[in-house]
Amino acid sequence: MKRTVLYIQGVTRYGGAPESLFNLTTHLTRYCPVIATSGEGELTRRLRESGVSYFAVGMGMWRKARTWPWLPLTFYNLFRESRRKGVAIIHCNTLWDTPYGVTLGRLLKVPVMTHIRNTFDKDKVKKYWLDKTSLIITVSEAVACPLKEAGLAYRVIYNGVDLKVFNRERVSGQEVCRELGLEGASVILLPGRVDTTKGQREAVLAMERIVKEVGQAVLVIVGETSRQEVGLMEELKALARNTGVEERVIFTGVRGDMPALYAAADLVIMPSLESAQEGFGRVLIETMAMGKATVATRTGGIPEVVEDGVTGLLVPPGDREALAKAVIELLENGEKRREMGEAGYRRVKELFDLNGTVAQVERIYDEIFL
Repeated sequence: MKRTVLYIQGVTRYGGAPESLFNLTTHLTRYCPVIATSGEGELTRRLRESGVSYFAVGMGMWRKARTWPWLPLTFYNLFRESRRKGVAIIHCNTLWDTPYGVTLGRLLKVPVMTHIRNTFDKDKVKKYWLDKTSLIITVSEAVACPLKEAGLAYRVIYNGVDLKVFNRERVSGQEVCRELGLEGASVILLPGRVDTTKGQREAVLAMERIVKEVGQAVLVIVGETSRQEVGLMEELKALARNTGVEERVIFTGVRGDMPALYAAADLVIMPSLESAQEGFGRVLIETMAMGKATVATRTGGIPEVVEDGVTGLLVPPGDREALAKAVIELLENGEKRREMGEAGYRRVKELFDLNGTVAQVERIYDEIFL
């Protein structure tokens, strides 16, 4: 009989962490997943469609005073559901979920592990009870730096991409090109949450120089803003107008056909700032899976994913001139782009295949129960 793993994912906004959780729980072979989340959303919709069990329990930000009055009810509901489902291990999907997992683990008397997906400061080791877990997984060595300083053990398991979904042999970008009017354009794709830390502003500013050098260049920004930054999209559109590149920047909002968008791209960029606290960069392995070169910033765990000069080019975060120069270099050199895309494809199959990621996580579960 398969042991049940409870995954705690408090934040309902869909992004890299919930995407990684979805990929893991839908590909487990020897363990039975159940997810606890704060409410309905894109993650629960996808879980329902895939037949993965979940339940919703309101979980506010741990260190916010408004959360405290609700904690007894929260833990009553978590405990009741976990007991009913026979939970044998708790796996917190982010650093922020760890106090919930540690407390619940003590109530259930089961092991607790946490998965850290973003870079963070050393003071959070104590604040979020990382020292009270049985095991810590990080998505890169860069993420693990504060753990090393604190003398805590950890395992690095890189995120994985589903090569059956991001399959360059089967996915075409032709329909996307027709829909967005990209035929004949040099397509620069920037996917991900639209956020002041993610570099969309720098990318729009870089387009002023890029279009002067590569007249057919078009920047396609895919994603939506968080509730905290609802006005950012209009700011970016205004910036594009004011810099004279309005006709060369397309905002698509959220899309459900990301493999096709990668297929339509000539180049993918990830211009995150230091403040983004990028632990890994899921966009990068999706790019590699589709055989595309990338330009990304040298921050967080990104240099562990992109092999500079081999699978893409790395530039300093926030340096729009360096970003523009790198993009122009690759757009003007199709052979170099293709070579980098092929190198990236080989790298993703070797290091970032989802099946390998899942197998490593399941081996850790095995060790815990030895």
